[in-house]
Amino acid sequence: ILRLCFYIGSLGLNMAPSAVVGLVAFLALLATVQGARQSSRKEIGISKKVGPESYEPTKYKNTKPLIGVLTQPCHDCPGKSYIAAGYVKWIEMGGGRAVPIRFYASENELHRLFKSLNGLVFPGGLTWLWLDSPYVIAARKLFNWALQANDAGKVFPIHGTCLGFQLLHILASNISRNDLLVDTDSVAHASTLIWQPSATDSRLFGGIAPDLKEKLADPKFNIALQNHMYGIPPDFYKKYPVLADWYKPLTTTLDRNGLEYISTMEGIKYPFFGTQWHPEKPPYEFGMDEVPHSLDAIRVSQHLSNVFMEHARQSSHHPQSKEEELAMLIYSTAPIFSARFEVMDDENYDGPDITYYFDTPDKPPHGPDDDEGEDSGPTLHTAAAEAETETDNENRDRQAGEDNEEEKHRQAEDEQELDEEAKKLKLHYKFWSTQKGFF
Repeated sequence: ILRLCFYIGSLGLNMAPSAVVGLVAFLALLATVQGARQSSRKEIGISKKVGPESYEPTKYKNTKPLIGVLTQPCHDCPGKSYIAAGYVKWIEMGGGRAVPIRFYASENELHRLFKSLNGLVFPGGLTWLWLDSPYVIAARKLFNWALQANDAGKVFPIHGTCLGFQLLHILASNISRNDLLVDTDSVAHASTLIWQPSATDSRLFGGIAPDLKEKLADPKFNIALQNHMYGIPPDFYKKYPVLADWYKPLTTTLDRNGLEYISTMEGIKYPFFGTQWHPEKPPYEFGMDEVPHSLDAIRVSQHLSNVFMEHARQSSHHPQSKEEELAMLIYSTAPIFSARFEVMDDENYDGPDITYYFDTPDKPPHGPDDDEGEDSGPTLHTAAAEAETETDNENRDRQAGEDNEEEKHRQAEDEQELDEEAKKLKLHYKFWSTQKGFF
């Protein structure tokens, strides 16, 4: 275009000077526009190709990740341990497959399973988190093996939900749950997330859709379901610096009384993620009225499942054989529609709609490992204290005339009531044994 301008200007034939100047100016303007277009193309064009053909497929270590789920102790149910089906479905939502890990399995069995897994889920539930409890001891073994794998350059993610969120903190710090956890009023509490600065560039939320991030913080939506009686305050990361060495808080939440606690975190060095809230419930749990079931709540659940499973796909662990792989999967155990037959009480506020039960209960519920809420706070006591209390009771009963006829009659009624409860429990187990999980 510029050459043409010079050519026309040099001719100057049969044209008024003003016309020549106008034409040259017009052509110069065209040249400027053309140059701007070329510059714009260079800035926009990250790739020479535009469109679907410009994308490259992600290279995975595996495309069918196996995710271990640590079973929970069972209370008055047809099994020694259980897994809520919502966690299995949440894993499947991201393209994974669930593998049950019995918390009472031998160390050899735990390690055999671990070497075939691509990630772990520590679920929410109703069990105690004493440092020396069988449940925590099993979780610690798995946790330490995950550290070793990641340190060796083999990606191995862990996600902890609710009780599992608390468990990840206990395993990293070795701090007693009595010191680490405080009371919160957050049972069946659909609420919001308060974003912390570290969430912006986090692995868990860095790629979340902008509208979901806004809605998670907006009380008009309340799409993050909290369902716990205990939490970890933000200032505990300063009180116990070891926590800040391991994890960074991504969100906090206020309970019904305005108490702030950490609701989401992720590992600083390791691909470990924790939500005090329940992303698995909105798509798959319907027994609790407070569970949000909006499309936005489902999208949040899908996002977290996708992030976790993307890390699991980078794990190089695999079973030794196809037969071993199939034997590991949870699908050999039939799920039971537990919401249809189980009646929830005050201590069992987290009963799942559908449940996988494992093994036969070997004894009636007894001790802290058999009756807790995530959540239900422990009552510290010792055998000596129990013996002393029992002695005091006996003395008091004697002083009150325990052996009178009225007391004997009351005891007889109590014994009869206990017999009836035992019969009901026996029938309960007999019923479950005939159902085989299909209704």
